[in-house]
Amino acid sequence: MSSGVAQANKFYEEVANTQIVWFGTLPNDTLLEFDLPNDSVSFPVWSSKSRILRLKKLNPGLLSSVEPRGVKWTEFKEFFVPLINQKNRVVGVNLSGKKLVGADISVETLISQVEAFW
Repeated sequence: MSSGVAQANKFYEEVANTQIVWFGTLPNDTLLEFDLPNDSVSFPVWSSKSRILRLKKLNPGLLSSVEPRGVKWTEFKEFFVPLINQKNRVVGVNLSGKKLVGADISVETLISQVEAFW
């Protein structure tokens, strides 16, 4: 199992348990997003605040100004999912390590995987 798949599986399980999705914002309240090589954009999400804080320490040049924010699962579905779909984004799940390795998936897959743990 690749690191990205293992991190994604951990995300599904942890979010199903806590009902909280974590993401990053920049100082001007802009959502953290990453450009991907195939001209698409990834909206990264994590299953805990500590994961984001750990990444900030590993990648201070890239993430030092990023602030972790948490949102309830129901609010994520109500407010973020339409925005992600409208902008034709993918979701980066539990990116980890110095190189921010993870799985980029559709928001529909994210929802079905998290809710499969209920």
